[in-house]
Amino acid sequence: MTRDPDIQTIFEVADDSLQGVMGYHLYAIACQRAVDKGKIAKHLPDDAITITFDWKRYYSEEELIDLLSSPFFELVQSRISLIATTSVFDAALTKFIRRLNDMRLIDRHQLPRNYRDRIEWAYRASLKSNVGRKETLERLPMTFGMLDNARRLRNLITHNNGIFDMQYETSAITSDDIQVQLHPDFERFKENPEELIPVVITSEELLRFIWAHIEVLHVLHNHLQKTFFGVDDGYSYEREEKPIEWRSMLLGGSKVRISFKDHVI
Repeated sequence: MTRDPDIQTIFEVADDSLQGVMGYHLYAIACQRAVDKGKIAKHLPDDAITITFDWKRYYSEEELIDLLSSPFFELVQSRISLIATTSVFDAALTKFIRRLNDMRLIDRHQLPRNYRDRIEWAYRASLKSNVGRKETLERLPMTFGMLDNARRLRNLITHNNGIFDMQYETSAITSDDIQVQLHPDFERFKENPEELIPVVITSEELLRFIWAHIEVLHVLHNHLQKTFFGVDDGYSYEREEKPIEWRSMLLGGSKVRISFKDHVI
């Protein structure tokens, strides 16, 4: 039996993209730590920033530089990387489900309606997997708890200006033995709901979130290929002869020469 090429492509695109987010995150953090703060201002717009085709807004270079210097840069970058991580993973789940539905391999009347439903669908499917390391399969309740926590933190960042609210807890997935995880700062919010408590994600926490998404992606892909297409062997970078390819991960793998500001790659 051979793997379904469309399912594998969905997996590989998401896998590369998640590792690309990780590579970019690590690079951005390294650049911030190495940069000469005193030289940043000369590379920023003078006095005002163009925000539409017609509008400009005046701003403080000093305030922007201070807020994006250590340690605050790490917190801002981690938020951005978390949004990218959840977006990539949700897109992969959506495409997996669409492919299986197109092939009439799943009940179209029970298709997941939103990201939360898609995570639950992926969890129920992954629990049936017996392909992969025993430790990886045993920690699925934890890794899926991390996925759901990342989803809810993403919602706070994109819908509530990165401030905790009660929906962060009440919207958690509590079915199927997924381990509900709550950010430690949420307790501060519960003690004083009137206080604006921001979501703070360290670089180390962000990397753990990405690890969880990559790990689950592999388990789910292996399960789909075995269940629907009869492929027993799990995906292996070594067997696929697939090294880390930063061009593919960061620029989409196109072989076309890219020209940008007098640079060609």
